[in-house]
Formats: sequence, C-alpha cells, structure tokens
Amino acid sequence: MLGEQKKRTTEIFQEIKSLANNASTDEFNFFMRKNQNEFSYNPKVGEYIREILKKRGEKIKIPELAEAVGISKSYLYQVIPAKNIPPKTVKNNPDRKILIAVAIALKFSLDETQHLLKYAELPELYPRKKFDATVVYVLERKLSLVETNILLDEMNCELLIF
Repeated sequence: MLGEQKKRTTEIFQEIKSLANNASTDEFNFFMRKNQNEFSYNPKVGEYIREILKKRGEKIKIPELAEAVGISKSYLYQVIPAKNIPPKTVKNNPDRKILIAVAIALKFSLDETQHLLKYAELPELYPRKKFDATVVYVLERKLSLVETNILLDEMNCELLIF
C-alpha cells in the first residue's frame, strides 16, 4: 500500500542531520533519490485515488469527475495523472477543497479522505472547524456535492468548488 515506510522517523532524522554536517549537496540529492519511498508524499495522490477505486472495482472517468467537481479536465489530470504521464506534470499541491470535492464525488469514506489529504500534505479534517465538521458529516452520510454545498451554505461555510 502507498505510504508504507521502511525506516523509523528517528533514523531518517539522524541520516539527514549527519548529511547536513558531513556531506555535500550532491550526496544529499543522492540520499533523497535513494529514499524517495520514505517520504509521505511523492506525488501519490492520483495513485491513492486509483488504488481505492481499484479495490472497489471502479474505474476513474476524469472528464465526468472534472465536470461533477467543476474543474477543468487538465487540472484534474494533473491531480490524478494517467499512468504514462511523466511525474513532472503532476500537481504537487492540489487545492484542499478540490480534493474534498473529489472525495465526496467518489463517495470516499472519512478514513480514505483523511489519507488523501495526508498524501497531499494538506490539513486533515478537524472536527472543531465548522467547515471540516460539516464535511465529516457529509462523508459519513455519503451526500452528493449539491447536498454538500446546500448544507455548507446553511452552516454559513465556504462552498466547495463545482
């Protein structure tokens, strides 16, 4: 599964500190390339989305999903690239609201959505924030994007993009 690390966090800290004190930038670059699977996000957002859908026996239809979420196909292809797209075309910092909208449109569970946000290095849903609490409710109820925006509006929260 994505995000599986092999080294302990303290071990990675020690290696980086040692490199900072004793190594060149080239050696650090080599370390980063060699250990790229140890980092929490290596643009894996699209791979994670595809992995969840594969477990469900579903395929992603980017044009339909882009239309449902209200974003361009080209933007969504950067978030969820085709398997043959080189990594440099991947959107490393997708918008949090867009990922939440994608999760809702794909009927992700709360745990799946939290992992998705984590892979994107974005704040996970926090129940003490009104917007986030509403999204948690929506995910648990499996509401649609339209129902989500209606509820967000009733709660005086910012709406999702679509």
